Amino acid sequence: MRRIAHISDLHFGRVDHGVVESLRDELNRHLPDLVIISGDFTQRAKRSEYMEARAFVDSLKAPWFAVPGNHDITFHHLYQRFFDPWRRYRRFIHHEVEPVFQDEELFIVGINTARRMFLELDWSHGRISGDQIARVERQLSEAPSHLFKIVVGHHPFLPPPYAPATRVVGHADRALASFERHGVRLALAGHLHRGYLRVVDPAISSEPAAAPSRDRDRAPDRPPLVVVQTASATSTRLRDEPNAYQRICIENGKAVISSRVWDGQSFVEMMEVNADEEKNLAAGTPEGTLRPETIETAGSEDLALSPENAERGA
Repeated sequence: MRRIAHISDLHFGRVDHGVVESLRDELNRHLPDLVIISGDFTQRAKRSEYMEARAFVDSLKAPWFAVPGNHDITFHHLYQRFFDPWRRYRRFIHHEVEPVFQDEELFIVGINTARRMFLELDWSHGRISGDQIARVERQLSEAPSHLFKIVVGHHPFLPPPYAPATRVVGHADRALASFERHGVRLALAGHLHRGYLRVVDPAISSEPAAAPSRDRDRAPDRPPLVVVQTASATSTRLRDEPNAYQRICIENGKAVISSRVWDGQSFVEMMEVNADEEKNLAAGTPEGTLRPETIETAGSEDLALSPENAERGA
């Protein structure tokens, strides 16, 4: 069994310090086997912000795995942004922006989806290149087949179920098709400061460009690929959702995901979902609390991870 804490969008430089302390205490008390951080350690990539972020991860008792986000590239020093964008990230957080983790049960691949620039005014968006997809495919192909496979990026792979027009990471369809074909079970990300789960349509891996088969049905013995989005763990830049993070328990090849939401005083459990049973990604109770045994509605493949969004997404 492996217990993972998935946190994202810390945004040191614009955090609620009470939430930071509570999160640190809870992670050290719960002591997961691994903390996954899906980007945006800082608000403006300043040295002082990176120093705060580094102090936070150093205070964690559990090992951690991280990828950078778009806020982790400097906004102020254009020379550094264009010619050495990850200089501070590598100095303060980790030398590798696309790390790989493997133990007796897990195989985790990081993808750096942030970019130094786009041919548009908004440079906050993300993209996955063909070279990155090819690299991940090689790594996944070489991984032992019995390991539970996870991919981690910063930008969302699928939009929220209640906001389908939301922009996702560039080349998301191609990336998800590759992940699905190579047995990835979870694709973790942040960026939107909103929490939700979505099951990837098996048809995506049957596109002509992705595979010769036109069969739109997932093989009956192949479990689903689930996109797992989490809200901001500690930032004051909230988007209609409180601070939150996720606990992921993986046992016997199955994942159970619970959302821990800040209620103003502490993090409390709001819902729990078995990611291997698609019917469990279907609907929420009026209180926003989900457990596998309470879910009755089937047919939808999406789940919003907050009380408000559960109502909007149902």
